[in-house]
Amino acid sequence: MTVTRPMSSLKSSSPAARESTVLSDQMVSQIRQDILIGVFLPGDKMQLNELKQRYGVGGTPIREALMQLVWQNFVVMEPQKGFRVAPVTLEELKDILDTRRVLEGIALEKSFSRGDETWELSILAAYHRLSRVNLEDPDIDYTSWGMLHMNFHLSLISACESPMLLRMIEIVHNQLERYRHIWLNHELDAPQRYHDDGEHRAIMNAVMERNLPEAMHLLEEHHRHVIELAENLTQENFASRIQLARKKPETE
Repeated sequence: MTVTRPMSSLKSSSPAARESTVLSDQMVSQIRQDILIGVFLPGDKMQLNELKQRYGVGGTPIREALMQLVWQNFVVMEPQKGFRVAPVTLEELKDILDTRRVLEGIALEKSFSRGDETWELSILAAYHRLSRVNLEDPDIDYTSWGMLHMNFHLSLISACESPMLLRMIEIVHNQLERYRHIWLNHELDAPQRYHDDGEHRAIMNAVMERNLPEAMHLLEEHHRHVIELAENLTQENFASRIQLARKKPETE
């Protein structure tokens, strides 16, 4: 996601200032990625000295990165206590999923009326890349799949000609990534994990056929599938899945 930096940070043009900005942006990407893959889990305290040692940089770019991640809702800052990874809740997950459903439906309808051959080719390419990753593979890289999955959904709506709507949907997708381990985790038994069941291929085909009612129906069903996974979770097994993720990060 593109991060808008405060105006004060854009005024300085000295080489040292530019180098510091680049370094802090790199730290934003690295810490965010480590949160997504489970190196840091919801509620974990972000100790400045430990982060400096882990990433081999000074305190300033780390603090700047953490403040950017607070703005992005990946980290929270507690007065007198420092920084922690943002908590996750079942209620927030359901809210994110429902918001995604509404916004993507609006953007897809707009894209149907404005999309051209280039739009169609981008969808085909995004689906091809996504389909090459087998969710049933025990060695699957869920982080890579998550990026391909988001890119496919963004390709469907890329012709909506609304930068604001696209930005909002990308933010929602990024927030949803914080919950990916709830249904995509190597520690879960197969029946507990998300399975594609041909949903993305069916959506792609409906779009290629320019069948808007069918595409909207399939997208709604796709969203409903994921929402039902969340709704079927009790508070207890939601918490237990957080603990499963804590046992075994996907990768370092």
